[in-house]
Amino acid sequence: MPYNHSGEIGDIWKHLPLCAVLSNESPTRYHESNSSYAEWQIPFTARTEYGVFHLLKNGKVVGLRDSLYFKILEKLDTNATNHYLGSPGLSMTCLQSICNNYFFHDLENESLEDIVNFSKKMNLLGKISTFCGDSISAFLSTEYCLSKDDFVFLDPYSPFDNNIDGYNFFDVFIKASENQSMTMFWYGYNDLNGKARIAETFKKIKREQANSRIHTFDIWLSCMQQASCKINPGVPGCGIAVANLSSHSITQIIDCQKIIGQIYKDAIYCGVNASLSIGHDIP
Repeated sequence: MPYNHSGEIGDIWKHLPLCAVLSNESPTRYHESNSSYAEWQIPFTARTEYGVFHLLKNGKVVGLRDSLYFKILEKLDTNATNHYLGSPGLSMTCLQSICNNYFFHDLENESLEDIVNFSKKMNLLGKISTFCGDSISAFLSTEYCLSKDDFVFLDPYSPFDNNIDGYNFFDVFIKASENQSMTMFWYGYNDLNGKARIAETFKKIKREQANSRIHTFDIWLSCMQQASCKINPGVPGCGIAVANLSSHSITQIIDCQKIIGQIYKDAIYCGVNASLSIGHDIP
């Protein structure tokens, strides 16, 4: 596998709200950038111990045990087998009886082959389309049509990275939100300056799209400083920006954020305090 970060804290603040939102919104078409693998066999490392295994140890926290994400982890018996589903696997699991078409994009053929193999096990092969290459260009193409029945999940780590044409995933987010598509955008950052730069970009998008319902939700290490962070348990900070979701989904994301805040209020990573701060911007 060309990269493996699965089961770390960034995945927690990606997959916990994603499963909740998909179960609420019931889209008929699902689109995902940076898809990676549908299934993972994750190692037990300091980062996964802080991530999914820490979450599983806190299964009695109010709200977590009833979440769809936690139920999927328990069904997989992740604690015993280290088996974990990536977002393609989770989306097919959550939407199996609902969604008519899935569109998965990635730069690695091996990842896309894994998605196809997983879709066969789910009896969804006829509903799957895969695209190997620059997903920014694919999404921004005039032939790539989006509507209010679509759910778009964007998953770059560095949202400001431009493709060869000078566009980035903020441009894809703008297209999806302008077309009234249900949209979730996950992003990461390493310090408070990076967090502020991303926040300002979304504020600018909100100002320019008066009719779009855009909200952001962040979790970050409480020890994070303006230009650095002394520890990195996978990602020092990350967030999700969402557009055109129901009020019920927004409430559920807030509930997910509270769960994360409770579980990680006294967390330790490699012997160092690694508590998380949470915050959201809801206009």
